[in-house]
Amino acid sequence: MQKMKKLYLTMAAGVCLTAALQGCKTTEENYQRAYEIAKAKKTEGLTAEEVAGFKRETEMPKTVYKGDSIPLKVMYVSRVEGGENGRSARYNVIVASFRQRFNAMSAFGRLKEGGYPGAVLLADKDQRYYVGAVSTASLDSAVTVMGALKDSCPVAMQPSYPYILENAR
Repeated sequence: MQKMKKLYLTMAAGVCLTAALQGCKTTEENYQRAYEIAKAKKTEGLTAEEVAGFKRETEMPKTVYKGDSIPLKVMYVSRVEGGENGRSARYNVIVASFRQRFNAMSAFGRLKEGGYPGAVLLADKDQRYYVGAVSTASLDSAVTVMGALKDSCPVAMQPSYPYILENAR
């Protein structure tokens, strides 16, 4: 009789365990719900204008160059630090941008240590900092460096990077 009770209890525990494990199964619905929550948290506390600004910033204008489409942004920027011979040239291959100078300087330092001695730090009129791997007068050179950076870069890049920033001087 004791053996029978133990057998029934073991079977009942097994059935309960199986039912509990089935309830933890991941589904596409769970993933979708988690994605929507994460997406909402990303813009939590931001105004509609700020969200629109971030969206505009990630939408990179494209230019056709030698039959290929390249990301090229034209704007006025000034050199803060670095560059070839202490100057920035017309075309800059940008790998990151920051609102805080401290973060920009950190990425700039990693680039220099990672094999880009001609790295440049630029700023626009709104004090947004742009970290460039190279500053060159030739669009050909900028396109070549941009292609190489996609494979290996000492700075973690977001999806809209790298791109070429042409100084509108």
